[in-house]
Amino acid sequence: ARPHAFYAYNQGFYNLFLALQALTGVALAALGHVALGAALILAGTGAMLAAAVVLALASAPHRGAAVKQGSLPLLAVSCTIAALLG
Repeated sequence: ARPHAFYAYNQGFYNLFLALQALTGVALAALGHVALGAALILAGTGAMLAAAVVLALASAPHRGAAVKQGSLPLLAVSCTIAALLG
């Protein structure tokens, strides 16, 4: 596990920054900057969703984890698009 500890550390920060990007988008949208907020929300959660899809396609044993990983980003992307269209 030691050789992979650095990669896990790096991946943790990568995921943190995606989450901060999405949360910044939520804050901006709430403050009235809807277009910019939506762009950040979709960029952050879209990347999370894409990672889940890649995991599901790359490894059958990890499809359950991919569903768990991708459920909330899918919901966020869907709700954001619905809000923009509505």
